[in-house]
Amino acid sequence: MPSRAGAVLLAGVLGLALAAPALADPAIPDPATVDPALTGEIASTTSAAAPVLSLPLDRLSGADRYETSARISWSAFPHGADTVYLARGDIFADAIAAGSLTDGPILLVRSCGAVPAAVAAEIKRVDPDRVVALGGTGSICQGTLEQAAAGRDTDRVAGGDRFETAALIGQRAFPQGAQTVYLAEHRDSVDAVAGGTLTDGPILLVGNGSTAVPEHTLAAIEALDPQEVVALGGTVAVTDQALGVAGEGRHTDRVSGPDRYATSAAIADRAFPEGSSRTYLTNGVSVADAVVGGALTRGPILLVPGDCRVLTDPVWRRISTQPPTAKLVALGGPGAVCTEQLHTGGRLGVFSAMEAGDTARLYDLLTKAQPVSPLRYVPQDLVTWRSTSHKLRPETAQMLQALFDGATAADRGGLYVTSAYRSYATQQATYDYWVSVYGEEKASMLSARAGHSEHQLGLAADIAGPTCGGNCFGTSPEGKWVAANAHRYGFIIRYPQGGTPVTGYYYEPWHLRYVGPRAAWMMHVRDRDYWDTYQPVAVADGQF
Repeated sequence: MPSRAGAVLLAGVLGLALAAPALADPAIPDPATVDPALTGEIASTTSAAAPVLSLPLDRLSGADRYETSARISWSAFPHGADTVYLARGDIFADAIAAGSLTDGPILLVRSCGAVPAAVAAEIKRVDPDRVVALGGTGSICQGTLEQAAAGRDTDRVAGGDRFETAALIGQRAFPQGAQTVYLAEHRDSVDAVAGGTLTDGPILLVGNGSTAVPEHTLAAIEALDPQEVVALGGTVAVTDQALGVAGEGRHTDRVSGPDRYATSAAIADRAFPEGSSRTYLTNGVSVADAVVGGALTRGPILLVPGDCRVLTDPVWRRISTQPPTAKLVALGGPGAVCTEQLHTGGRLGVFSAMEAGDTARLYDLLTKAQPVSPLRYVPQDLVTWRSTSHKLRPETAQMLQALFDGATAADRGGLYVTSAYRSYATQQATYDYWVSVYGEEKASMLSARAGHSEHQLGLAADIAGPTCGGNCFGTSPEGKWVAANAHRYGFIIRYPQGGTPVTGYYYEPWHLRYVGPRAAWMMHVRDRDYWDTYQPVAVADGQF
């Protein structure tokens, strides 16, 4: 199990807040187009009293794939470069193979016609000596190349087909040979996009599912003379037969997972086994925004589902175990990597102090049948809440303060605590009171017996607002805001509406239980309401 100290240090000590996404080098204009939701949400969900909630987040995006390629170029080559490469923006084989070129950025252009304004501006900023087209005139016509070069020297790396072009690109990138050659299927391979950040050898192309290997690919392997030939992706993309033919006489291997997302995580582990300063997220269905991502050598590219679904387990586990030391960056706009996916990655890359060292209590499951142990447990670190008689454990208090501050920033202020820590004796008195009013059967639906209340953990708080302090809290403006945003601060509504058959208690929209930002966030994105059933998952997720 890897040490969590690095992730905790990454977040900073308790009491520091993340005011905005970090930028790269303050002396260099950073090209990232930050999604307004990033700055707004991060700023509104932290306070001077709260732990950092997320890795710094950023986004490299433009109005279209051409402008996005220019943004990536600016990030990868802030001081300019000797060469700029042009690749066709609607068929990606040449751009994917070009990930191993390190002497300049790859910019996307249309096959023929005007050079996109953002691309022309980026070429001017980079100020290369030479502009090189990837592919023949059928891929990028001569007029487009000359317009992009604007009087600079031009060149072309082109073969008779995409296999030969990839071979020529590989030999250009590694003129003295390479330790490794990677094989990817020739169509718009998402595995090759993730593999663009591999730096020990070029990516050569084979036919999708073919048992044969193109002659130009074989000739390039012979010329590069690698020690190892490695397939990117599963056997449907690069067959075992093709890998065997390509690697004849050499060691062969395969970097793959059960799907493209797991494969990207496996590639990340190979490319950056000790971690990285950045991790990039990109759409795992449409590769348009990341085909030029091989120029980004400061971290791996991980794939996310294209429909804004939750990050797959291999991807978020990679972020959790090897969080970037600088920031997590989306490639493309919110339509490619949605804000929720980016925030999920950011949350899962950071451990709070309790998540790092006190999950036994943080993840305690108390039910009607399962009491706290020992039965008269008293937290030893309780702190007073806002000069009241209420007490909470420190991290719970800090995060509840952040939640209240977030509500105020969203014009849902006025929240206050009505109950927090309760001792065994206090809970016994509370339960006895409700029995005296309603009888034992109904009281047991309203109140926990002594030893079974989450309030005894110091991790739960009952809250109210200016428009309602009782059953109507859930339908009040502030109650609705809390229900929609509690997970951002590590809280869940422990007894949700309609949950009596599962929890054994009536709906309590005011009862918040702190389970930590990671577990609460994952319950939200996985659409899981009940700690009763999710708690084992949270425990398992914490066992890296």
